[in-house]
Amino acid sequence: MNRLRAVKYFIEVATRKNFTHAAKFFGVPPSSVSRRIQELESYLGVELIHRTTRSVSLTELGVLYLEHVRPAMAALDYADELVSSDSDRPMGTLKITAPPDYGRLCVIPALEKFRLSYPSVVLDIELTDHVSSLAANDVDIAFRATGQPPSRAIARKLVDNKFLLLASPHYIEKNGLPTTLAQLEARDVLIYRRPDGLLHWQAETVDGWRELQPKHAYICNHGDALADQAVAGTGIALLPLWGVQNFVDEGKLIVIEIQDAEISISRNPDSGIYLLYHRPKFGLHKVKTAVAFLEAELTAGNID
Repeated sequence: MNRLRAVKYFIEVATRKNFTHAAKFFGVPPSSVSRRIQELESYLGVELIHRTTRSVSLTELGVLYLEHVRPAMAALDYADELVSSDSDRPMGTLKITAPPDYGRLCVIPALEKFRLSYPSVVLDIELTDHVSSLAANDVDIAFRATGQPPSRAIARKLVDNKFLLLASPHYIEKNGLPTTLAQLEARDVLIYRRPDGLLHWQAETVDGWRELQPKHAYICNHGDALADQAVAGTGIALLPLWGVQNFVDEGKLIVIEIQDAEISISRNPDSGIYLLYHRPKFGLHKVKTAVAFLEAELTAGNID
C-alpha cells in the first residue's frame, strides 16, 4: 500500500464529501480512490468513512484522524515545495481566494499583469465569499473584506472599504433625493446577500449605532448586479467606491448624503480589503513575490 497516497486520497474525500470529485482532482478513477482508502482502513484496523449510495461522511475516528493528518500533510507539502522551488524564479501553483466582486474588478486584472511577468507560476483562483483556511494550507493568499483579520495571518490592508449611498438620476427625479434617515428608510433599497445572510445597513447617529430597516426592492449576492440595478433605477444601493467609481464619474449614479447619520455596512472603523497570508508560506518564492506585486498593484492610485 502506498500509505502517503492513501492519506492524500482520504483528505480529499473527507474535504469534498464525494469520491467522484476527489478522483477528478487527482485524475484517477473513483475505484482507485475507494480502493486506496479501504487499504488505509485495513492498515489502521478502523473504519474512517461511512459510505452509502447517497452520501459520504466521516466516522468519529475518521474525524479524529483527519484532524491529525491534514496539518501533517500540509507541512509535508510545504517542505517539499520549499526545498524544490527555484530560488531565482517564482514557480509552481499559486492558490488564491477573493470576494467575487473585488476579485473580478481588482484582483484578476492585477493577476493578469503578474502572470505576464512570472509565466512559470500557475494561478489557481477561486472567487467566493466563503472563508478558506490559510493555516490548513487550503490557499496561499486570500483577499477578504473584513474589519477583523484572523490573528494568525499576516494582514496587509489594501484599501478602506468605503461605501457610498447611490441612486440613478432617473430614480432621484422620480422619487426625490432623501436627505434624512427617516426618508432613506422609506425608500426601496438594494441589499447584498452574504453566505451567512443579508448585509444589513448600519447608521451612526448622535445617539449611537442602529441597524436600518428599509424596504428591500432587490437582493443579490453579486455587487455588480446591485450596481446595474441601481443604474436601472430600481432603488438605492450602498456600494464600495472601488466598484462604482466609473458609474459616478459618468453620471450614471449620484452620491446621496444623509444629513443626520453616517451610513455604513460595518460598525468597525478598521473595515477594509485585506491581503492575507500565513507566515510560513512567505518562505516560498512564489508567495513572497506575489504578495509584493499584488500589494503594490492594488494600493496604487487608491482613492481616500
